[in-house]
Formats: sequence, structure tokens, C-alpha cells
Amino acid sequence: MMQKLRNKIVLILFTLTAVCLFLTGCGNAPKDEYGCFKTFEAAKASSKKTGKNILVMVTMDGDDQGSSVFINDVVKNPDFSKVQEEYSVVLMDFSQKSYEASIAQDESDKDAVKKAAENDRILRQNMLTATLLNTSLTPAFYLLSKDGLFVSVIEYIEEINSPSDFLSLLSKYDDKAGEVNSLASTALKAPSQERLSAVNTLYDSTDAVYRPFLSEFIELGIKLASDNPESKSKFLVAKTDNLSTRSFLMGDAKSAVQGYVELAANKELTAEYCQQAWYMAAYLLAMSDSSQYDTIITYLQNAIQAAPDSPDALSIQRAINELGGK
Repeated sequence: MMQKLRNKIVLILFTLTAVCLFLTGCGNAPKDEYGCFKTFEAAKASSKKTGKNILVMVTMDGDDQGSSVFINDVVKNPDFSKVQEEYSVVLMDFSQKSYEASIAQDESDKDAVKKAAENDRILRQNMLTATLLNTSLTPAFYLLSKDGLFVSVIEYIEEINSPSDFLSLLSKYDDKAGEVNSLASTALKAPSQERLSAVNTLYDSTDAVYRPFLSEFIELGIKLASDNPESKSKFLVAKTDNLSTRSFLMGDAKSAVQGYVELAANKELTAEYCQQAWYMAAYLLAMSDSSQYDTIITYLQNAIQAAPDSPDALSIQRAINELGGK
């Protein structure tokens, strides 16, 4: 049976007190007892060297029967090494035992305290990744490209009883992974106009939920679209979307809102993208602190003023009217 995970992640994410270094690497990228990478970032760093696609597995071993069966039948099987030969495998476990391993006991010695702190850092880093992957149930499986771009959710089948069964399931996503890798290669190596087209295709074909994994290619899009105001505006907004999403998920709503306010002041934005930036600032502020009524109204009014004739201006005015603004 699959186990619900999102509420647990959100609860732990906002109650643990250590700083989350979610944009850092993992040093020498140590692996867990099964030979899996402990974080997505570590697997991504390895894949850039090996060319392997990335397989992310999310479990709650011991708390969820489906996770426990998968760990016992597949991951603990000696033939699981065949999966690791094909993919950079990440195992992110959010069970109670993983949570307890991130907390040092009062009588712990220095080494134990240091180990708990490292487990805490990894747990937090993984919670952000799982949230960005929109994980709500365990066990859950995701395929990402060798550059860390989202490819697909792997549809879980309870009849998987061995590594060979698992590899057979994963092979069904080879063509889709190949398409993403081909576009990424074109974006990085082809002539400039082909590169911009590839970045646009990657962006447009990726569900909005998973676009935070495109961050490196969004930066590339900004650079390549220097002479294309529409495309550059799209990628500037996309960059702010990613950064603000991460800030918001980490409980820093103020920075998330401010990111859009600063973006709206960017003179390189087209009028309609400027409108979008002001609207998102208002939206996030309303979600996080609805008491700032006047500021929310101001942001919405700024949105209309940015592009009064846009298709969205009328609906934004309706939102102002519903809030009681003028």
C-alpha cells in the first residue's frame, strides 16, 4: 500500500531548526548502505561525468508496506547492482528511522552529533527535492536526464519483485529520456539559434511543476535570448519562478514575494511579463500574509498599469474589485 508523504515532509521541513544548504553539493558524495546516492545533487554531479540518467526513489521503509517490500525484494537483492550500472540511483527515505537518525541524543559524543547533523542536512535537502518532484505517496520513482532534467514519473507496479522486473519497467521510459537528452545536447552544443530553440522546447514541454529542474537551462535561455525580448522575458520570469518557489517552500515567503517585485522593475521585461511579475507578487503575498491588504492591492494595480490592454487585465481588475479595492 502506498503511504501519504507530503504532509509529513511539510511538517518536518518547517519544524527542524538546522540550516538547509539545499543548493550545495555533497563533498565526496558518500553512498548509503545499498550503494545509492544520498541526494539528488550528488547523483547529478556523478551523472554529468558518467552520462547516466538519474533514478530517484522515494520511500518510507518500515512505515509503508509498499516501500518495505520494494526495499527487501529489489534494493537488497544483490542484482540491484545491475540497476546501478545503468542509472545514477538516489534513495531518499523519509521513514521515522531516518528522521530519528537526524537528531542527536543528549548523551551523544562529538562524532554522533556530527553524524546526526549530516543526516539532518541530507534529510532537509531531500525533502526539498521530494517537494519539487511533487511527491505525495510512497514508494515513488522518478526518471531524470543525465543533466538533472525531469523526464517522467515512473508508474509504480506492485508486481515488481526483482531488479530485473524493475529494469524492465524503467526501459519503457528510454525513448522519452533520449528525447530530453538530445534536446539538452542541442541546447549546449549546437549553433546559437538551434540552441535557443532547444531550450524553448525543453521549457515548453516540461510541466510547470517540474521546471525548477531546468534552472541551468533557463539561465542559458536568458543568455541566448539577449536579442529576443519576448524569449528573454519568459526566461527571466522562469528564473524568478524557480527561486521564489524554493524560497516559499523553505518558509521564506518574504524573499519569494520580493523576487517578483524586483523582477517587475527589470526594464528588459516586456509589458505583459511585467504584469505577470506584479500579479505573482500579489498572489504570493496574499497566500502568505493577507493582512497586507494595501500592498496586495497596490501590486495588482501595478499589474494592470504594466499592460492595461492585455488579455489578463480585466480578470486582475475583477480580483481587485472582489478584494474591495478601487
